[in-house]
Amino acid sequence: MTQHYSVVVERESNGTFSAWVAGLPGVYAAADTAAVAKRAIRSALAAHLTALADLGRSQAPQVDVLVLRYDPLSLRRRTALRYVGLGALMGRRTSKAKTAASRLNGRKGGRPRKHAG
Repeated sequence: MTQHYSVVVERESNGTFSAWVAGLPGVYAAADTAAVAKRAIRSALAAHLTALADLGRSQAPQVDVLVLRYDPLSLRRRTALRYVGLGALMGRRTSKAKTAASRLNGRKGGRPRKHAG
């Protein structure tokens, strides 16, 4: 069974990077660069999962990953922070060509409609 683990990599005020796995206390790493912190947290998580397997236990992280979007131009404070889907983290990946093709194909894609002619 495939499991997914949410990892947070954060730049600290002193310039170092910290990384931890959300929902798994004690699985963390720190390094001078983000790349090294990412490698270190992968090793820390692997060691944690190996230790659990050796003990005959498994632990699924108990965490919900949420994204809050902040809109400073919102007229009301209540709507300045809104929950959005995880896709918001990935950004929009469309091009003019994709948009034109999508319009030709209709909303759900597929082949262009045949015109009665």
